[in-house]
Amino acid sequence: MQTVVDLLCEMIAIDSRSSVSNVPLANFMQSQLEHWEIERIDYVDREGIAKTNIVAADPESSSPLAFAGHLDTVSPAGWKTDPFRAAIAGDRLTGLGATDMKGPIAAFLSSARQMDPRVRPKIVLTADEEVTKQGVRDVVAKSRLLRDQTPKCFIVCEPTSLDIVRGHRVDVQFVVHSHGRQAHSSTGRGLNANLQLVPFLADIRDLHLRLRRDVTLHDTQYDPPFCDLNFVIDNYGAFPNVTVGLATCRIKFRYSKSIDPRPVIEEIRRSAATHGLEIEVRPEAPPPELPADAPLVRAMEQIIGRKACVMGLGTEASEYSRMAPSLILGPGHIDDCHNPAEGISIRELQEAVGIYERIAKELPALL
Repeated sequence: MQTVVDLLCEMIAIDSRSSVSNVPLANFMQSQLEHWEIERIDYVDREGIAKTNIVAADPESSSPLAFAGHLDTVSPAGWKTDPFRAAIAGDRLTGLGATDMKGPIAAFLSSARQMDPRVRPKIVLTADEEVTKQGVRDVVAKSRLLRDQTPKCFIVCEPTSLDIVRGHRVDVQFVVHSHGRQAHSSTGRGLNANLQLVPFLADIRDLHLRLRRDVTLHDTQYDPPFCDLNFVIDNYGAFPNVTVGLATCRIKFRYSKSIDPRPVIEEIRRSAATHGLEIEVRPEAPPPELPADAPLVRAMEQIIGRKACVMGLGTEASEYSRMAPSLILGPGHIDDCHNPAEGISIRELQEAVGIYERIAKELPALL
């Protein structure tokens, strides 16, 4: 019988970076769900690349739960080994997506296949979590299987070291464009778009520091307690001898449920307008934070034997929470995500299979 390690190795071998089509991996995952009812929700992303989402339900099951994960990975930047060839050394399995989040998906799929069909949760597999979250948004908006039998709880299986996460921050993304006039820098005839960004970036720096220093803007449940405000600047490959014609600043602002994001959003909007810059604001769904004493949280704590917590990471739970309460729990550590030696503990991966089976069997009776 195929083990969870075997399954994960096969998944890692299929390239599913956000920049390519996830259809080959989705096809492989569907092949692992024989006799399940399969709903595919297809779309074409902003770059014209075909993507698909899968919602699967066992016809024999009456489970009110859904296990959810995303199929895409980040790029393999910085890898010195083949990122699509799983390597095993002792207890560690290394490969692109091993933790984020092919490993957790392999664990919950292995668990679902070995459990009584009558208690199998629905399975939701999405595209583009790492970039736009269009996949999960399309699933929530369009899935017939989820609409006809809406789950009472989503378990989003992102890596949490098997801790129960009852809530997390979400983000608002800003895309700010500055337009100049491109020319050879020696001619003096260009207008450097970066110069127009400088006063705006000074405002962003002040806001960044204020969010860290002003304790009235902190949420002490979280580590770190302050809201993150991070930015990058894109000059689209320009060299130093080119007067930049277009500069784009991309900003991500993370906040928790206790923080009102509107003043920050408006401050960034005003600064962009003051300095004559174009701005696009892309908010996520509200933070999916359940109270510490919520019945669902208490039930999960009883099953797992661990205290629930909150984390600064972001997941698709924010979108699933539009339909039903969501918790996050999965094997793997957040520190292993998005780095060029991404790996997961095989012991923890195998432990997760049993934990997901316990959740599927015991949680419905406690809801």
